[in-house]
Amino acid sequence: MTLKQLLFPEQSRHFPGKRWGNVMIRSLHLIGVSIFSGGLYFQIPRQDLMPWYIFTAVTGMFLMALDIFGNGKWIFQNRGASVLFKVFVLGILTHTQLLNIWIIIFIIFLSGITSHAPAKFRYYSIFHGKEI
Repeated sequence: MTLKQLLFPEQSRHFPGKRWGNVMIRSLHLIGVSIFSGGLYFQIPRQDLMPWYIFTAVTGMFLMALDIFGNGKWIFQNRGASVLFKVFVLGILTHTQLLNIWIIIFIIFLSGITSHAPAKFRYYSIFHGKEI
């Protein structure tokens, strides 16, 4: 099996419990996002928020891994590209003094739009110029 076949199978992969696993991990991720963003809003010291930042990042990586395991084309679809954009922005801003609650609010807003947009938008690939 080639790397291309492994990352981009013709049929998306599913396994028993995948949906419930996704729901559980997403719920944990939302807990981390809530505590981290609330901490920024209420100006909790960064060192006190770092465990929640890490928790949010780890649960987010598990969510990404599930989506990429299903089919690597997720990376190229708007739903995956927006997640990669958010990770990039948060990764840079967390190591600067620019990270503030308004950026987090924008990222949460972007997440809500991307997650709940019509399938035609979520599955569209700006790299391919069509739904994939």
